[in-house]
Amino acid sequence: MTRRLSAAAARAVIEAAERVKAPTWPEDNRWHVVSGGQVLVVIEPAYSGGRRAGWRYWLADVGPGGNNRSWDTIDQAAAAGLGAWERWATRPNRNR
Repeated sequence: MTRRLSAAAARAVIEAAERVKAPTWPEDNRWHVVSGGQVLVVIEPAYSGGRRAGWRYWLADVGPGGNNRSWDTIDQAAAAGLGAWERWATRPNRNR
């Protein structure tokens, strides 16, 4: 089994990451966490009962999924998303 990235390489990507408005921000209020020109995490408003109830994330390479948890701030969602991205990027690749 090989890993996609070493822990050190993943950490370097995360340390270079920054949060920016997505190109579609005026329509959907999404943000991107970007490193080296690559979108790692997408953050969007989470709604409950028609009201914004926080922020949720998904990994850009995986797409929206079953993550229904929301965070109070964009920064909290970005940090959680980067943690998930690090685990995803460093896990053993079982297809090889």
